[in-house]
Amino acid sequence: MAKFKFTVGAEFKHFGRCDSSGSLAIDHQHFVVADDEQNVISIYRSNTDGSPVQVFDINDYFLPNDGKEVDIEGSTSLNGLIFWITSHGANRQGAARPKRHQFFATKFSPELGQLKQVGHSYTQLVADLIVDERLQKYDWQAAAQTAPKELGGLNIEALATTPKQEMLIGFRNPIPNGQAIVLKLKNPQDLVLDPSARAKFGKPIELNLGGLGLRSMEYWPQLQQYLIVAGSFDGSDNFALYLWSGDRGSSPQLLDVTLPTDFRPEGIVLYPDDPVTSLHEYRVQLISDDGAAIRDGQTACKNLQSSEHKYFRSLWLTGSGF
Repeated sequence: MAKFKFTVGAEFKHFGRCDSSGSLAIDHQHFVVADDEQNVISIYRSNTDGSPVQVFDINDYFLPNDGKEVDIEGSTSLNGLIFWITSHGANRQGAARPKRHQFFATKFSPELGQLKQVGHSYTQLVADLIVDERLQKYDWQAAAQTAPKELGGLNIEALATTPKQEMLIGFRNPIPNGQAIVLKLKNPQDLVLDPSARAKFGKPIELNLGGLGLRSMEYWPQLQQYLIVAGSFDGSDNFALYLWSGDRGSSPQLLDVTLPTDFRPEGIVLYPDDPVTSLHEYRVQLISDDGAAIRDGQTACKNLQSSEHKYFRSLWLTGSGF
C-alpha cells in the first residue's frame, strides 16, 4: 500500500459551543455537529469562522425529558437519514446512566430548515451486547458498571456506514489486550423504525491502533477505506489517524500527519463531492472537542460563562500519495 501523507491546512473557529462530537457533511459548505455535554445539534459553515447557522434542541427525543445530557458521540448517514449514537457508558463514578443509552435517527430538510426525529430512539443496545454469546469474552455488564475512562469501561464513540448499508460501531473503551473493538450492526434502520426489533451484530473485529481506541470513523468512498481517528481510552492527549480497508484480516495503516498540540480530534467530516478533490489529492476536515481547551489563559472552554466566548475548532487536511 502506498504511503499516504497529510498536509495541515486552514483552521476555523466555530462559536457557541466547545464540546463538539459526532459530525457529518450536509452539503459542500456546511456540516452538522452534536454536543456531548448538551442535547443540541448545530449546523455550521465549513470554510469560515462563525456562529452556527442553526441550532436544534433535541431534548424531547428522549424520555424522560429532564434536560440531562445523553452524551452523543458518533454520527453517520444512511438512506437520507442521519444516525446518532451516544456513549452508552456510566458516569465518572461508574454509576449507571440509562439516559446515555441512545441510538436514533434524524432527517434534515434544508428547504424547511428543519431537523426532525425519524422513528424512536433505541435504548437496548447494551442489553443486546450482554446477551450475545459471541461477545461474552468482553463482559459488557462489568464494562457498563465501570467509569468510561477507567480501564475496561464502556465508551462508544464511533459510528460508520458500510458499503453494504450496515453500520460499524467503534469503541473507545474497552481495549482488550490493547486491541480496539469494532462491531458490525446489521439492522440499524430496523432499530429506530420497528418497536419490536433487537440489535443484530456481526462477529467482533479487533484492530491494532497502537493501544488506542476509536474516537471517530468514516467510510471514504473515493479511497474505499475507512478513516479512523484513534485516541486514548482515558482522555489523555494521544491521537493518531489510520486508514483501514474494513477487512477483518487487514491491519490499519498509520497515517503521516502532525496535528497542532492542543487539537483533540473527535469528529471526521468528509465531503464526497468536494470540488477541490482531484484524482490524487483529497481533503478531510477534523473537528476538535475543545471542552477542556484553556481560553483566556486560565479557564476551560466548557466553564466559560458566556457562550459568545466558547468555540471549538475544525482543521482541514489535504492528503496525497493515494
